[in-house]
Amino acid sequence: MFIYKLKITGNPKLPAQFFEDMDLYLNLLNRGKQVINEEWQYEPIENGIQLNLYCPEKDSLNDKYLSGYGRDLKKKIEDNFKVLFKPEYAGIDPEIPSTPIPSESKFYILGGGEWSPLLDGETLESVPIYRIPFINYDTESYDDFYFWERNYKNIEDTWLIGGVGENQAKNQLRNFYSELNRQGMTIRKKIEELTSIPTYYFLFNYRAWGKIKDKKRKCPGCGADWLIEGKTINDFYAFKCDRCRLVSGLSSYK
Repeated sequence: MFIYKLKITGNPKLPAQFFEDMDLYLNLLNRGKQVINEEWQYEPIENGIQLNLYCPEKDSLNDKYLSGYGRDLKKKIEDNFKVLFKPEYAGIDPEIPSTPIPSESKFYILGGGEWSPLLDGETLESVPIYRIPFINYDTESYDDFYFWERNYKNIEDTWLIGGVGENQAKNQLRNFYSELNRQGMTIRKKIEELTSIPTYYFLFNYRAWGKIKDKKRKCPGCGADWLIEGKTINDFYAFKCDRCRLVSGLSSYK
């Protein structure tokens, strides 16, 4: 992971509105995975401030990856507050020294991943969202993708924490016809249409029904056999349906 210090200079006395606009701007960078961190800390420097940004590639902060709103907001911040943006490369994150990103993919998987839910289907490495065309063409943004991602994370957290809402969250995650997964399948289809790269949706599987029954599970979309022989619970996915563009994992050890 590449660390950049974003220096913002030209105005040593920035008002509260500046930081509100900056938080929105940085959030937009995160939506496209131009930056990975979701929190940031400002540090005072001569004639301005600076903050650390963590990026998957050396050119992640290039303005060509910005959404339409991101470009407009950056210009608004520069003009309204008389500041200049200057990213300076600071080095490699020692905790995450490398983020191998394939130059091209034979197929994608939507779901999983440490910092991006879009994966290369062969290496299972995360792919920055800005590598694909804008999901929302009219606004030049990835808003629909981001809304699905946030919904998924919130529901997954509810299931992991347990207690109130746990069963409802589990159903949203593993039921192919749930509102969450229908939303995800719509995004999957958009990515495939925009990139012409086969894109599969990862369907969550958590059931304590035993290995034999688990392996007999049929594709929930078309009812076909979709088990990949030789796969184990340690594999990211053990089921794959090319017709429905679905993959899923095994759930049971026993």
